[in-house]
Amino acid sequence: MRSSIALYNALAPDYDAHWEAPHRRAYDDLAWEHVQPLLPAVPGRVIDAGCGNGRWAARIAGLGHSVIGIEQAPAMASAARASLRTERFQLIEGSMEEVELPEGRADLVLALGSLQYTVDPEHMIGRFARWTCRGGAVVVLVDSQVALVLELLSSGKRKEALQRLKTRMGTWVQGEESADNHQLDRDRLVDAFEDAGLTGIRAHGLLVGASAFGLQRLIEGLTQDWDGQMALERRLADSFLLADLGKQLLVSGRRAS
Repeated sequence: MRSSIALYNALAPDYDAHWEAPHRRAYDDLAWEHVQPLLPAVPGRVIDAGCGNGRWAARIAGLGHSVIGIEQAPAMASAARASLRTERFQLIEGSMEEVELPEGRADLVLALGSLQYTVDPEHMIGRFARWTCRGGAVVVLVDSQVALVLELLSSGKRKEALQRLKTRMGTWVQGEESADNHQLDRDRLVDAFEDAGLTGIRAHGLLVGASAFGLQRLIEGLTQDWDGQMALERRLADSFLLADLGKQLLVSGRRAS
């Protein structure tokens, strides 16, 4: 697999602006609504695996939790280090696949948009579970393979759609940089969570409207009636049946207490 380091180094200078696009802001807000109830009731420890420039780490540390951020792209790590000048944030610069962390210490482990770039996602989910304390939670957010295949078919890219479906691999190209990634679906992630000993597993498709209406119409809906479109997306995200149709797929589970 081609590493994502160079890609995320290139994204780092304008990464905050990346989230100003209506659909990205929407799935980011929806993801937060699902993650927030899984945070510990009292200040605890959160691991943000693939923390990027520290956007989510800052949000969580601001609620009083201690955050360990793991980031392998130097430009992203530098941005996180510069923006999170708080004793509640510890940055580990390196690969989440190689870093050594104490087992059973984290109340919550997050991997938001980073799991698909690991060589072995199932093995990584097992590591997340081992880092988590009893009763703690693991949450991953990935691009949905099913939604991507439908998007490619809709845009007339049949050969690419079938190739992604067959290989379950994809490539994100941004300017002159690119990175390979695993294309993941609900069943594969749920199986991995179960194999890791996690329970109470839930799967949510974020922005099912991207598959139903097409991305451009979804963006228009968000622009014209943010509250109405978001209310619809929340209803659709509650359906386990529709999870694979979300542009983003969020799966959570708890380590048995």
